[in-house]
Amino acid sequence: MSQTFTDDCYAGGHVAATDLTNMEANFAALKSAFSGATTPANTVAGMWWFDTTANILKLRNEANSAWLSVWDFANNKPILANNVSADFAAALKDPAAGTAGLRTLGTTAVKACAGNDARLSDTRTPIDASVTQAKLKTSQGAVSHTGTRGATGSGAHYTLPGGEYGFYPQIKLIDPGEGRWSIGQAYIMKGATSTNYSSYATVIYLYARTNHESYTGIIYAQQRYVTSSGEIHWIFVLRDKITKQTISTYQAPDHPCFGNGGKPSLVPHPFGNYDETKHELIVINPTLAEIEQMELETIVDDETEPDKDLLEIITENYEIDENSNPAWPSKPVTVGLPKHIKDKTGKKILADYRFMGKNDVVEPVKKVIPKPSYIKCKSLKRK
Repeated sequence: MSQTFTDDCYAGGHVAATDLTNMEANFAALKSAFSGATTPANTVAGMWWFDTTANILKLRNEANSAWLSVWDFANNKPILANNVSADFAAALKDPAAGTAGLRTLGTTAVKACAGNDARLSDTRTPIDASVTQAKLKTSQGAVSHTGTRGATGSGAHYTLPGGEYGFYPQIKLIDPGEGRWSIGQAYIMKGATSTNYSSYATVIYLYARTNHESYTGIIYAQQRYVTSSGEIHWIFVLRDKITKQTISTYQAPDHPCFGNGGKPSLVPHPFGNYDETKHELIVINPTLAEIEQMELETIVDDETEPDKDLLEIITENYEIDENSNPAWPSKPVTVGLPKHIKDKTGKKILADYRFMGKNDVVEPVKKVIPKPSYIKCKSLKRK
């Protein structure tokens, strides 16, 4: 293939056949990108040359002093070495935070990290003081007891939300004044109970008595706890079968079995005083939007008054819609952490969370909560 290019291929004294031959050779050279095994003569800046020995397309640099390799036809890929290496070399490395540039691998704040760096892992162990109160995933649940009028009052055992993942509970008495309350008390597992708990549970004893003929009063116990995930919000209502009077209400973004053994059949509801001959159990599962609306109602703008618990808002502003008949939740929910895990060979071993490695992954236990036959499903409506 021609690699010869004649610049002066026409003049008045030239032989026409010679000029036409030179023109034909010029077109052939351009058509083939001066393809050949050796470097073309009479090079100029911007000139193409297809090096048939190396099977590489090359371009003459601006100074007409060297060839720049552009495309490797043997491997059908571009050649970046000559084209962008200078750009990379000149790029700013490790610039100040917020300034664009290239980063070298390292551990400081302005350096990049490798794709397998532990800092990118979802299972990495948090560093000391990295989990703040705002970032710790906690929630709050509450249980109430309605006191009775008379010298003896009434009291009962109730399962606290959160169980072994809970902090110490707080107690609140609703005092309407005018001497209507005589006494209100709360104890963590006060004395003996007639309920035979077959699973470990965090139980509180609530007692209330009033001396007012038309007022019954309510005592509340709330507890903040490290939550599972709050996949479904649960409201349990214990009430008298005949009078329909509410005896106790429970609310939490987790089922009572969460943190209390993790076995729904052993802790199916929070009421230790449930008697199927006297009581009926109602379960309400409000939507996230409904809970958010109720939560807004708990905020009291008056700086001299404390905010209310969600259970207070439910008790004061809502009632059971007797005509409703929603379905029991069928979604698997988190009930706790596994008691055992599998090692690299697939063998079951005891889960010891004190010595977990940074790459260990623990999947929480999820279960579909079975519906006890004696529980009714209802919805709430505003009073």
